[in-house]
Amino acid sequence: MAKVNKNIIKIKTPPIDYFNNLLKYKSSSDISQISFGHGIPMHTPVDYHQFKNSILLEPNSYKYTEIKGYYEIRKFISEKIDLKTSFDVNPDNFIITSGANSALFKSLFLHLEEGDEVIIPSPVYFNHVMAIEMIGGVVVEINSNPTNGFQLDTEKIINKINSKTKALIINSPNNPTGAIYDMNDIKKLSQICKKQNLMLILDYTYDDFVYDADYNPLAEFSDLENLIIVGSFSKTFGITGLRLGYICASSHLMDNLSKIQDTISICAPAISQNILLELIKDPNNAIRKNHLSASNSRIKLINELKKSEYLNWQITNGAFYAFVELKNIHDSWKFCENLISNQSILLLPGSIFGDEWNSYVRIAFGSVTPDEVEEGIFRINKYIADTT
Repeated sequence: MAKVNKNIIKIKTPPIDYFNNLLKYKSSSDISQISFGHGIPMHTPVDYHQFKNSILLEPNSYKYTEIKGYYEIRKFISEKIDLKTSFDVNPDNFIITSGANSALFKSLFLHLEEGDEVIIPSPVYFNHVMAIEMIGGVVVEINSNPTNGFQLDTEKIINKINSKTKALIINSPNNPTGAIYDMNDIKKLSQICKKQNLMLILDYTYDDFVYDADYNPLAEFSDLENLIIVGSFSKTFGITGLRLGYICASSHLMDNLSKIQDTISICAPAISQNILLELIKDPNNAIRKNHLSASNSRIKLINELKKSEYLNWQITNGAFYAFVELKNIHDSWKFCENLISNQSILLLPGSIFGDEWNSYVRIAFGSVTPDEVEEGIFRINKYIADTT
């Protein structure tokens, strides 16, 4: 039998499909299913956009685009990012990728060699870990502080930097905690990365999902020399299945990033880019609709969790996730399995976001209604009360 790359073998299998299939095939048939699993928004273009032309009939929907993606899309995202930075960016600083995960992988592949270390605040988004380990890098997790809404421990991060450290990943607004990291902390880390010639990769996927705060982490960076921004169009526009993201990087990195893009995917799907070209003509429709629905469900979640004897949430102000502590429960994986079979409720166990978080679950509220939030939390509380 042919040998498989050892870096692939040691990586844990993604857990999302496992729990989705449990909900599909093993949940109770007596009650309706409620999924707090996938991180998706409520509204797709079907809800907010009237397409004027049939994109399916356009010949260029079935052909390659240029490696970096359509200029019009790069212009759109460059103008959006440029408004938030103290330095200039333009379309030539961008590559349109097949989703933000692809953008992050390509950015890491550009910089990492076998054994290089990447620091990530924990709880971690597991696809970040998978990307680092697949390339042959070493993940260095630094726990954030659950008592203050999972803010960064900058001193621990700085103290972990050594000769093997090549990059730091900051995901803010954060998946899975929903934290928006303090901008002074981000500024401090950006200065450290510049001083020590490390790459800071900012995962900015949830930039349009901030609540009760004026938040712009990009204001803390002086240039792109030690910064790569990766992001997504999926959450804002409700097009997660179209797989569209972006890399924003210094112009001197573009040629090498284009080599990676061309080898892995050539370009982002043309038909997806054509759909996005339509949507960016009036982007505020999607932003308003998806932010409002997530905000309404978040308010309901805050109110329901405040009443719970069994669940504790240090409220956070970003993305559409709550990282919730299970009081007196210390095996979140088993808890989530049993909750599906008994109550037809899908949560993700905290343990998949780091070994320290086995008493936590992630609740994704972007695609559920306030009524589903109320019903879901009721069933979770009832299940815990009946079994503990």
